[in-house]
Amino acid sequence: MFRERGSAPAEFVLVGALLVTMVLALMQVTLLSHVRHTLTSAAAEGARQAGLIDVTAAQAIAHTRGMITVSLSEAYAQSIVLSRSGDLGVPTALVTVTAPFPALGLWSFGGIMTVSAHAPLEYVR
Repeated sequence: MFRERGSAPAEFVLVGALLVTMVLALMQVTLLSHVRHTLTSAAAEGARQAGLIDVTAAQAIAHTRGMITVSLSEAYAQSIVLSRSGDLGVPTALVTVTAPFPALGLWSFGGIMTVSAHAPLEYVR
């Protein structure tokens, strides 16, 4: 008769390694989604600020940078660009934020993510 003595620890190691890998991958995707959503939200709020008549470009960028710094880290608020756009058919403020990918560990991939947001410009008739 075949004895299966000692196979349970080997199976536990194989299944455990797979489970740990899946949990770490899920945490990485969740962290990446959170950072992307936070950057997009900050860019949208910065674009809304830039669309106001009495707000300068420097103030809108500082507002966006402050929101990112408070929510995430100063490392994610290094590259914020404000420009004007007419791509949507109306004059808009376009805020573009470029930030690094968040990494959970040495096994994570690196790179740069770019998010942007538009808001219409106010004007006086």
